Amino acid sequence: MLESLGTQIEKDGLLDKCRRPENNAVCTEEWSSLTKRVLEVLPYTLTTGQQHAVSEIIWDLKRPVPMNRLLQGDVGCGKTVVAFLACMEVIGSGYQAAFMVPTELLAIQHYEHLLKLLENLENLDDSVCKPTVALLTGSTPLKQSRMIRKGIQTGEISMVIGTHSLIAESVEFLALRIAVVDEQHRFGVIQRGRFNSKLYYASSNSNMEEAITDDSSKSDAYMAPHVLAMSATPIPRTLALALYGDMSMTQITDLPPGRIPVQTFTIEGNDKGFEDVYKMMLDELEDGGKVFLVYPIIELSEQLPQLRAASADFEVISHRFQGYNCGLLHGKMKSEEKEETLRKFRNGEIHILLATQVIEIGVDVPDASMMVVLNSERFGIAQLHQLRGRVGRGIRQSKCILVTSTASSLNRLKVLEQSSDGFYLANMDLLLRGPGDLLGKKQSGHLPEFPIARLEVDGNILQDAHVAALKVLSVSHDLEQFPALKLELNIRHPLCLLGD
Repeated sequence: MLESLGTQIEKDGLLDKCRRPENNAVCTEEWSSLTKRVLEVLPYTLTTGQQHAVSEIIWDLKRPVPMNRLLQGDVGCGKTVVAFLACMEVIGSGYQAAFMVPTELLAIQHYEHLLKLLENLENLDDSVCKPTVALLTGSTPLKQSRMIRKGIQTGEISMVIGTHSLIAESVEFLALRIAVVDEQHRFGVIQRGRFNSKLYYASSNSNMEEAITDDSSKSDAYMAPHVLAMSATPIPRTLALALYGDMSMTQITDLPPGRIPVQTFTIEGNDKGFEDVYKMMLDELEDGGKVFLVYPIIELSEQLPQLRAASADFEVISHRFQGYNCGLLHGKMKSEEKEETLRKFRNGEIHILLATQVIEIGVDVPDASMMVVLNSERFGIAQLHQLRGRVGRGIRQSKCILVTSTASSLNRLKVLEQSSDGFYLANMDLLLRGPGDLLGKKQSGHLPEFPIARLEVDGNILQDAHVAALKVLSVSHDLEQFPALKLELNIRHPLCLLGD
């Protein structure tokens, strides 16, 4: 309990510094007219879970401290529209929003989706701030990129959707008030931290006086943005922060009506196993389905001879399934080539798509009904859950086959057989890999600051310690009124020295 209390006092002391008035986020007093209007023109009705999530996030946007929230829900539950509505709330209050995603395909998909949604907005009042949305990726032409960056800096662009380009030093915001990080498990700790720091730095160095309202203090110009992270399966460190740290969590537990759960099987990658897989693939193809084959690498590797490679298997699969067209998709292809291959797969010109994990994010093929993941032991639970989400989006019963070349990984992979619940899988990942360093950069493994306790097992103790730490710090931030406790904690946990 004492080691947990030490970590919590350190963490809560640091958070207290981050929550002083000069770091407070601008809050909104009520739902904006823009948010209400976008809700009215949605072409579908939000599920109960989506409605609850929107209400919870907008409530958090009203608070006078920066939001740090994880939006968790299974693939296909509708997290994106919830995040869009949160952005509309901030934009409707006169500020800017940033939406960062890990791949260009996903950025384009979100951008086109939002533009189509905003086309339905008509007869807006003059008092309503009309959103101006831009797309910024590494492939954006230089001249267009400069115009977009200028629009962001002057405030002419109210929302930007992009990839890692958003963390470039040249991107400065006039009045950024929310940063959405989609598929947050795809970003490293340093990347996400740099994104946060970059946004705060850019905001505090932009010409924000024009965005400050009459009742705002001068210090408001230096306030951090709200942060909303999204993932179907959070990485262990993020889940640990959400459960026991300072990251709030919103869950969407229901799926749109009509979704059929994907059947998942784990198979050993021996001769018999592959014959079984090929038979299931042939049955699926003869029934009119489409098949993904997912590989860990593109080309054969001398360093990793045990791994199957997409390019090397292309001729093998084409010969095995004569009469069916095969396609190849990987990250080294040009954007136009990737889009053309996906178009052919969607249209039925390609029946079997051999791909790398590039399809994990932003690929929507409703009638794809089977996925086979080769060397699945090389993928994390979060990746496999995301990959599995590429099938089962239509009305067909879909299958996901996890082929592994190591018997030792079967137990870990069977977790995916047992459940399609992203939150359960994240908890199992927490048990298997450990939570990482809550106060540092490590995203998995067990905590050095807990030589005795295990966060994933003794979480209730840490929660009690969190409550106790808040009470202690509310009385004496520097622990001067608790000399015995301060001495004991400094011996056991030197990092608990809380100076200015």
